[in-house]
Amino acid sequence: MESVIQLLPDAIANQIAAGEVVQRPASVVKELLENAVDAGASKVDLSIKDAGKTLIQVCDNGCGMSARDARVAFERHATSKIRNEEDLFSIRTLGFRGEALPSIAAVAQVQLKTRLHDAEIGHEIRIEGGSVSHSGPVATLAGSIFTVKNLFFNVPARRNFLKSNSVETRHILNEFIRVALARTHIHFSFRHNDTLIYDLAPSELPARMQAFFGKDLKNALTYVEESSGYVTLSGVIGAPSLYRKNRNETFFFVNRRFIKSNYLHHAVMKGYDQVIPKDKYPVYALFLEIDPVHVDINIHPTKTKVKFDDERTIYVLLQGLVKTGLGGLHQTPAFDLTDPDLKEAIYNSSPPMKDTSSPTIGEVRKTFTSAASPGVSTSPKDWDALYKPVAPPEVPKPAKPSGLPSLFSEEKSLEKARPSLSPPAFIEQLNHKYLVTAIEGELILIHQRRAHQRILYERFLQARSGPPVPSQQLLFPQSFEYSSVDFLALKDSVSTLARMGFEIKDFGENTVIVYGVPSGVPTSRLKDILSEAISEVQQAPTSLLHEKLFEGLARSVAKRSAISSSQELSRQEMTVLLRDLRNCKVPGFAPSGKPIMKKLGQAELAQFFGK
Repeated sequence: MESVIQLLPDAIANQIAAGEVVQRPASVVKELLENAVDAGASKVDLSIKDAGKTLIQVCDNGCGMSARDARVAFERHATSKIRNEEDLFSIRTLGFRGEALPSIAAVAQVQLKTRLHDAEIGHEIRIEGGSVSHSGPVATLAGSIFTVKNLFFNVPARRNFLKSNSVETRHILNEFIRVALARTHIHFSFRHNDTLIYDLAPSELPARMQAFFGKDLKNALTYVEESSGYVTLSGVIGAPSLYRKNRNETFFFVNRRFIKSNYLHHAVMKGYDQVIPKDKYPVYALFLEIDPVHVDINIHPTKTKVKFDDERTIYVLLQGLVKTGLGGLHQTPAFDLTDPDLKEAIYNSSPPMKDTSSPTIGEVRKTFTSAASPGVSTSPKDWDALYKPVAPPEVPKPAKPSGLPSLFSEEKSLEKARPSLSPPAFIEQLNHKYLVTAIEGELILIHQRRAHQRILYERFLQARSGPPVPSQQLLFPQSFEYSSVDFLALKDSVSTLARMGFEIKDFGENTVIVYGVPSGVPTSRLKDILSEAISEVQQAPTSLLHEKLFEGLARSVAKRSAISSSQELSRQEMTVLLRDLRNCKVPGFAPSGKPIMKKLGQAELAQFFGK
C-alpha cells in the first residue's frame, strides 16, 4: 500500500509556522525588538514604512553574530538560549523557541547584516521567501541590522487581510511601547516613513510613561514595591484622578516580559476600589520578578499569557501593594501587609477568575428586560395628538432582544422631515431635567437629555448614507494635543466625524485643530467628545472596525454632545425637542438602551386616586 503521510518541505513548514508567529507587521516588530534586547543592546532603532508593509528595520548595537550563527539563526528551532531540558524551566530571555526568524523569512524579503564587536568584518545574508539568495562578508557596524521588506509578498491573501495603515501602525506602536517600558535603560527610537516619532534616552519609568502617554502623568505616578519569598512586585501606579476610559495604559511584566492577565488586573482594581469612578481604569505599570520555575511562559503562541503555580499569593500581594501605594497618596487607608488578620482575611477571599469588566449574559438579559418595562412608549403613534396635522405614522419593526438597540443594522433610513407642526397644548419643564406633557388625557414624562441623545444619534446615523451633517464654523478654532497612540486612533475616526459635522485638521506633532462642529454641539465638550471617539476606535474589534465604527462613534458623540440633565429650556426649545423626538424611529429609548419616557395612563391615575 502506498504511503499517504509525507514530511512537509521546509519552505511549506515555515509558511505554516509563519501563520502562527507572523500575524501582522506588529508581530515582526515584536520579535525583532525582543531579539535586540536579548542581544544586550544599549541602543535600538526601529524604522517602518507604510505601517510595516513595505519596510521594517531594526538596528541594534548588541553582541552581533558570527557568519555561522547568522546562517543557523534562520533554521527552525535554532536558539542560543536553550541547551538542555533544565533550561526550559529557567527562561529569563524574551525569544527562545527559534521559530521567529525562519517564519519571517518564509513570507518576506529579509536582509541581515551583523558583526561581532571584536571582529573586523561582518556578515550579510539575504533570504527571499525562505530561500537564501546571498551570503557573504560585508562592512557593517558592530551589532545587527535586520531589514524586512514586502511582508507577505508571496502570500497575497494574507496581505489583503491587513488593515489600514493607521490601524497597523497602532499595533506596531503598542508593541514598541511594551518593549520600551520594560527596558528603560535602553535608548529606543522609532521612525515611520522617515519621520521621527520617538527618541527615548535612558530614563526612569515615570519619565518614559510620560513620553508615551502625555504630560498629565507628570507628578501623578508613585513608585510601589513589595517583596516576598515567592515574588517581588515593583513599578508605578497612577493617582485616582488619573483614571482612563480603557485599559490601554495598564501594563504587567513578568521577568520583564509583557503579559495580559484579567486575573491580576482584577487584583489591582480591588486596590482602587471606591477611589476611582465605576467603569474607569487606572494607569499602572507593574513588574513581577519571579523564579522561572514557578511560571509557565509557553502556553500561548505570542507568549503574552502565562500561568503561575500560586496565583492567589500574587493576587493578595498585588491588592495590598496598590492599597499601600494609594495610602501614601492619602487616597485610601493604609494597607498593612504585616497584619496577620487582614492578610488572612484577604487570602481566604475568593477572587473571580474571569474578566469582570465584560458583562455577563445575565446582566445583558436584565438590561433588556428592564428596558422593555411596561408603561414606556416605543412607537410614534402616541405623539399624534400633540400636533395638527399629522401624517400616518410608520410603526417600526420590533427591536431584537440584544439589550442595546442596534439601529445601524436594522434601519434603512430615517423618516423624511415632516411638515411644519403646531406646538402641543401643554408642555412644562420639571426640575430642569424632565419635560411634562399630555397626550389624550395621559401624562407623559420625558428625560430631556436622553431624548436629545436619541435625536443626535439618529441624525448622525442618517449621515452615513445620506448628506453629511452641516458644520458650524467656530469663531475661535480649538487645538488638542495627544499621545502618539491616541493621535493615530483619532486619525482613524476623522473621516467618520467629518460626516457627523466635525471639521478636524491634522496640525502635526500629534496635534489636531477643530474648525467646525455640528449645530447645537457645545464647544466646551469638544475634548470629551474627541476622547470618546478615540476610546471607541481603540476598543472596536479590528475585524469589525469599519462596519461598526460609525454606529459606535454616533452613539458616543451623541452621548457627549447632548444637553445636560439640568439645563433650563425655553418653551420653543422644548417644542423643537419634542418635534424632533417624534420624528425618530425609536423615540422610546436612548442610544444606551435606557428609557426616554414614562406614561401615566388614566387607568393608573384612577387606581391611585380611587373612583
